[in-house]
Amino acid sequence: MNYPLMIVGRVVFGLGGESMSVAQSSIISVWFKGKELAFALGFNLSVSRLGSVINSNTIPQLYDAAPEDNKFGLPFFVGFLICVFSLVNAVGIVLLDLKAEKLNPRSEKLTLGDDDKFKFSDLMKFKLPFWLLTGSCVVTYMSVFPYIQISSKLLQDKYGFDKDMAGKLFSVPYLISAISSPFLGFFIDRIGRRALLISVSSVILITAYSLSMVMPSCDQCYNEMYPLVLTGVGYSIYASAIWGSVPYTVLPQTVGSAFGICTAIQNIGLVVAPLIVAKIHENTTRNFGYFWVCAFFVAINVVGLLLNLTLYYVDRKYYDGVLDKVESDDRLTQLMSTPNVNLSKKEIMSRSMAKTRTAQNLLDYKLEESNRESLKRSFATKRPYQ
Repeated sequence: MNYPLMIVGRVVFGLGGESMSVAQSSIISVWFKGKELAFALGFNLSVSRLGSVINSNTIPQLYDAAPEDNKFGLPFFVGFLICVFSLVNAVGIVLLDLKAEKLNPRSEKLTLGDDDKFKFSDLMKFKLPFWLLTGSCVVTYMSVFPYIQISSKLLQDKYGFDKDMAGKLFSVPYLISAISSPFLGFFIDRIGRRALLISVSSVILITAYSLSMVMPSCDQCYNEMYPLVLTGVGYSIYASAIWGSVPYTVLPQTVGSAFGICTAIQNIGLVVAPLIVAKIHENTTRNFGYFWVCAFFVAINVVGLLLNLTLYYVDRKYYDGVLDKVESDDRLTQLMSTPNVNLSKKEIMSRSMAKTRTAQNLLDYKLEESNRESLKRSFATKRPYQ
């Protein structure tokens, strides 16, 4: 095996995969607003986690079915075909965006004035709630993914399962996330309570890893299913709530950059966490070396809970609790969906829209039929963080 080539491949994979993740979140936040956002992000997460479940349950079989002289050939070829399918979908998204722009070339001008274009100086304007979200994201993901990664070996060492069964069981958190994320997103869109749910998810994760610490070892028993299920539930709630919260804490033109910064810092944590976990596991023996590993997961989730409670306090005290509110249907959206709308400047401003960015731009623009769809897609309400 060519180890340096494998490292290069992993680097390329990371560059492509993480860039795609940021782009997906940014694109979704443009196409879906308000009551649709958490559901759309949850559905995207669901498909992603479903892929993880399929991967963990099929790759071992593909590896076993491959010829002895090229065991990795078949799994990598299947992965290549999936990437080609992803590329075709990405091209489709580009074409959809181009078509939307051609239908109404003035739509960007309508929604983004000269001072609404992205500037690097805007990154310095990120408020405390965004950085609290980012810090929470780092410490939470430093526990969830490393725990799932070691759970297969934990199930073999502590409970005596063979590799195949352990591989099936360790995908339980991903399966729960794949099933529940769209429903959780829909639920969050309807009730809000994002900051509160983020805090609740931290409590669930702390409970999961505390149970994993104290569960007694036994031969092929399913004690670890309790922590695995709780991890899946906690992670699903957390991911559905936090990614839908990011656009509420930054200016519209910096949403993509905000997702990028949050993901980049999160990945720094995911580089550091496995090194810490490996060091703890190598130097401890209690519960097959997993007791203090789980204690580490509990500790960083306690930090995450403190950050989340701080976020909840700051959001309610200084930003009118915007993260916990439901974004109600606005009058402008209703006007754009009605037939034969042709309002004057005076009529538009008289309908309680003076406080929105879009209303200000509409002073010099009539709400004609040709531009309704683009307005629907690009409309964003003024939020306290902005």
